[in-house]
Amino acid sequence: MIVVADSGSSKTDWRVIDENQILQISTIGLNPDFVNEVQVKEIVSEAFKNVTVNKVKQLFFYGSGSSSDSRRAIVESGLIKVFPNAKLEIEHDLLGAARAACGRNGGLAVILGTGSNCCLFDGEKIIQSYRSGGYILGDEGGGVDFGKRVVKAFIEDKIPKELRDKFDFRYKLNVDDILKKIYKENFPNRFLASFSPFIYQNREHPFMVELISNSFRSFFENQVLRYPIEKDISIHAVGSIAYYYHDYFRAIAEEYSIPVGNIIEKPIAALTLYHQSSSLD
Repeated sequence: MIVVADSGSSKTDWRVIDENQILQISTIGLNPDFVNEVQVKEIVSEAFKNVTVNKVKQLFFYGSGSSSDSRRAIVESGLIKVFPNAKLEIEHDLLGAARAACGRNGGLAVILGTGSNCCLFDGEKIIQSYRSGGYILGDEGGGVDFGKRVVKAFIEDKIPKELRDKFDFRYKLNVDDILKKIYKENFPNRFLASFSPFIYQNREHPFMVELISNSFRSFFENQVLRYPIEKDISIHAVGSIAYYYHDYFRAIAEEYSIPVGNIIEKPIAALTLYHQSSSLD
């Protein structure tokens, strides 16, 4: 039995591969910046209570925040208590994105979900990447950045009245409520990213067109253009923001003369196929 997990900041998608059967499980995100090993154990134990976990021999976990040995250790310590007989491979979600979107081909692989990231992939491994500053210092082009931009405009009274009225009707939040959720409550990144549906539903409004386009431009300028981009390199993307705003993403990529390849909403299906095929080799 093999388990594959793709864990973002908001949600973790799990696939349990047992011969020809595949079980789907979902939990909250297991970013070690926001959960500890005890919470990892409790969350995963509850989710897998109907699975014979002792039969799991391999677990491939691709996680947001699992970018260093110390952070991976938090996730691993929690998971090993749930899957005592499994060989664990804890990798950064950027490698998962690259394997899902690029397969065994090279290219630029990006994540545009709650957060954002980018790397250069050679078909087997990441050959160049940069650390992300996270939702406060980075994550340009991701759901958090979208949310920050619309909330900032709301707080500073720079949002058009027709959009402010829709915002008020939908969320019923005043400025103090917003600031409390951002600065005093847990998971401010998820709160900020939760405004993406509102932005999407109003994506044709000129204010939102500019907001979305500027966020993607910031992503390309701060992350993508740091890499040596050759003529035959395409950019491949995973994540809900890349998927639902694909027309904006493609348009901004075209501004920088970078061809776009695959755009996948959720990498878990492609990762499942990747590890199924690897197990058969």
